[in-house]
Amino acid sequence: MNEIIFGKAQKEKIVSIEAHDDIVEIFYEHSPGQITHECIPHRSWLLSSQKLDDKFARLKGDLHYKYGRQFLTREEFVKARSYYRHKDIFSIWNAKESCAVKDGYSSFLGMNPQDVSLLSFDIETTGLDPHKTDAKVLLISTTYRAGNKIESKLFSYDQYNSQGELLTDFCLYVYEKNPSVLLGHNIFCFDLFYMSEIGKKEGIKLLLGRDGSDAKFENYEKKFRVDGSRDLHYTNCLVYGRELVDTLFLSIRSDIGRKYNSYGLKKIIEQEGWELPGRTFYDAQTIRFNYTNPVEWEKIKKYCKEDALDAITLYDKFIPPFFYMNQSVAKGGFQNLLQSATGSQLNTIMMRAYLQQGHSLPKADEGYPFEGAISYMKPGIYNNAFKIDVNSLYPSLMLEYKIFPHSKDPKEYFPFIVQYFYDERLKNKKLAKETGEEYYSHLEQSQKIQINSLYGFMGAPGLLFNHIQGASEVTKKGRDVLKFTIEWATGESYECWKT
Repeated sequence: MNEIIFGKAQKEKIVSIEAHDDIVEIFYEHSPGQITHECIPHRSWLLSSQKLDDKFARLKGDLHYKYGRQFLTREEFVKARSYYRHKDIFSIWNAKESCAVKDGYSSFLGMNPQDVSLLSFDIETTGLDPHKTDAKVLLISTTYRAGNKIESKLFSYDQYNSQGELLTDFCLYVYEKNPSVLLGHNIFCFDLFYMSEIGKKEGIKLLLGRDGSDAKFENYEKKFRVDGSRDLHYTNCLVYGRELVDTLFLSIRSDIGRKYNSYGLKKIIEQEGWELPGRTFYDAQTIRFNYTNPVEWEKIKKYCKEDALDAITLYDKFIPPFFYMNQSVAKGGFQNLLQSATGSQLNTIMMRAYLQQGHSLPKADEGYPFEGAISYMKPGIYNNAFKIDVNSLYPSLMLEYKIFPHSKDPKEYFPFIVQYFYDERLKNKKLAKETGEEYYSHLEQSQKIQINSLYGFMGAPGLLFNHIQGASEVTKKGRDVLKFTIEWATGESYECWKT
């Protein structure tokens, strides 16, 4: 496998990594449900443009951040980062991503989505606010899948003496099944936080980690972009040794054409026609009023049980392109990748290509506005029309005119990455058409996302390997191509045609 694209570690079947002070614990899933782990030496790191103290070592090459220091403990790293915060330094705060970039790890190499065990869960409650005196979790429905093995289990409040017993039993079940992925719909904005707050009232923690540890909630709010005018505000949750996938975020990320009227679980299932035969429906707004009615309670339980299956349906439909992106992107796992922008994902490939060799890294260019593409039309009714499309126009222009950050990328890894994903995408698109196999289609979709993001990556501020001037040059070349095409198709000059 190519070290630039997949990292130098070349370890297959990684499903999760956890960075500690001096080791990284890596979890493997050799076959569905069969988990092993190993511990490998690890150091947190900090880069600087100058030698800040005697412990900073000179890196290879002569890019901007040419000095690096490694730390025995996370605490030492945090202290140094704070002490030198007014200096010209660079580091990656997320420990998983930091480790993957420096040491060349990638997730899911040698795997397909069905090779990874998962557990889907959904909760029903008496309301939206867990702090109310009558707030409680009524039901937790789960579906566990490992290969062809599927098991569903429902945790019902009336089977336990307390909410604490209910949540504890659920956590024990997760620990017993030991899935690599925990998933659900809207779990970051609701389910996980609600269960955690109910647990606090009961004096218990959500012990969902592979090591029996509790779920950790970050102490700051994050934003997930829905579109240009909306963000979802949420508190990120981390579970040791497992990746959390929120199918709400996954649905938004997959809806490139913005075809969905709503991102509600059942709304998407209904719009796509993915309902299970005989699916039970129930008005979720009435559950808190009807759960004490024995007849209605049986309907509610059946309805809740099938919600966990619906989340798996969304996962199976939407996850493949992002799954295969994990094999090259150095974000340190599924969860980080799904919560990050594609520009930062591609930046990690470039950073890993250099840093895993002990090479210096460049500094991000300042952003500035530049002219974009041409978007113009002449309203009217046309009897004869045809469509002209270019296979990946912007990446093609980058390759044709060798547009990449020359001074930042002396080893020319960026054009290599563009060429690799460009060639692979066309190859897999052809294979998908010839064979009809979804595997090639999924690979092609993953590679399409990556090559279509390469231009955006160059023009994004704050990324070490960005190239604002190059992004401007790409759009100029693109406008030239479109102007030529318009003049060829209309027989008029572009300026005359436009008026």
